[in-house]
Amino acid sequence: MNPQSILEEEIIFSLLNNTKYFSSVIHHLTPDFFQDPGAQAIIKNIKKHYITYHNIPSMRELVLGFRESDKNIKKHVQEILRKPGDNRIDDEMLMDQTEKFIKLSMFREAIIEGADALGSNNHDKMTDSYSKAEKAVSVNLTSDLGVGIEEIDKIYDDFQDKPGILTGIPSWDAMFGAGVTSKTLSAIAAASGVGKSATMVDFAVRYLLQGLDVVIVTLEMSEAEFYKRVYANLFDIDIKIIKDIDKQVLKNKLQEVQNKIGKLIIKEFPTGSLTPLGLDGFLEQLQTEKNIKSPVVFVDYLGIMSSDKIKQSDNSYAFYGSIAEELRAIAQKRNVVMWTALQLNRSAVNNLEADQSSLSESMKILMILDALVIISQTKEMKEKGELKCSFVKNRFSGKTWDFKIGFDYNKFRFDDKYNLDGENITNFKPDISEIANIGNLMSF
Repeated sequence: MNPQSILEEEIIFSLLNNTKYFSSVIHHLTPDFFQDPGAQAIIKNIKKHYITYHNIPSMRELVLGFRESDKNIKKHVQEILRKPGDNRIDDEMLMDQTEKFIKLSMFREAIIEGADALGSNNHDKMTDSYSKAEKAVSVNLTSDLGVGIEEIDKIYDDFQDKPGILTGIPSWDAMFGAGVTSKTLSAIAAASGVGKSATMVDFAVRYLLQGLDVVIVTLEMSEAEFYKRVYANLFDIDIKIIKDIDKQVLKNKLQEVQNKIGKLIIKEFPTGSLTPLGLDGFLEQLQTEKNIKSPVVFVDYLGIMSSDKIKQSDNSYAFYGSIAEELRAIAQKRNVVMWTALQLNRSAVNNLEADQSSLSESMKILMILDALVIISQTKEMKEKGELKCSFVKNRFSGKTWDFKIGFDYNKFRFDDKYNLDGENITNFKPDISEIANIGNLMSF
């Protein structure tokens, strides 16, 4: 017997006889998924009946739907519907096989479209094929419809505060409250050269020292340059002399801490080449080949990524907003903390009052992010190793304040000398006109 034919027949039988199965599966199926002409015709009529009459057709109703079909189609349909209805396969196995069947059918369609697009160099069709492949991966036939109000035992534990990840920097942790939690996307925004990547380096090292695994994806700086900064911070070495240190000295320093820290992977991708779907595939590969399952992920940075869903155009609002949505979806899917960076425009240079209106990318990003911190600095502050951090959005504690903090650029490390007791952390009150302009774009 042909396994494909058996599965197609089982899908049809269960659609007609199992309400739970029907509700989980029908919206994902299309006639093109099926090889047998009779199965294609039956699926088409079942969906047509469901859309028209809002119920599952009985056998008699289904047969009536073929009254005006040609003889060849009727013959194929009869061959399937006359098959005996006993000796069915296990419900759990059928659901599992159906999900695989749907995913494979969708993925096959995406590959065929992608191949055609590559042959004709049609970038719009390539984007469509990426989107279809992403949808194929996300298909889930679970029958979980959520939690009812009466299921207190199931939800009570979720009322309690769940601790997130803290940095160990008093000022930052005062803002994060219980910490940055999994399934979130947060961003550091700054003008060029102020400290976006530097902040990521210090956070990454602090997370490593807590035993957490860290993945840094860079689309701008090389892997070697990132590691120079990490080594300067982790080994307490001035970055200017790292290149002159003997290789064995670095190996010895790493050996001293290696059993006390998490794993670190830094991967460089060409600018503009990485999409969120590509990032998801890379994280899957790390999990499979290096057993890195729930790392803290840093993406440097969002503005030089590509979207799987939208072609880059003049509509930056939609394009960059889509990338943010896709990145946050990956954080949710993989249950990870994700950080990225955003570039501020020229108006933010040497401007301590820089705000979200200075974002070079889309303001729609702000709607997606769980936290946005703007780092600003004047030339005088740069010379003194000082930064101003302004929390513009913060779902972790609700605090939208600003504070002054020190930063050692030689060792790429925050120095919280101003905020050891929190005396320099002040309530940030945006201008009323500013609130009026952005009130619909963000939630405080």
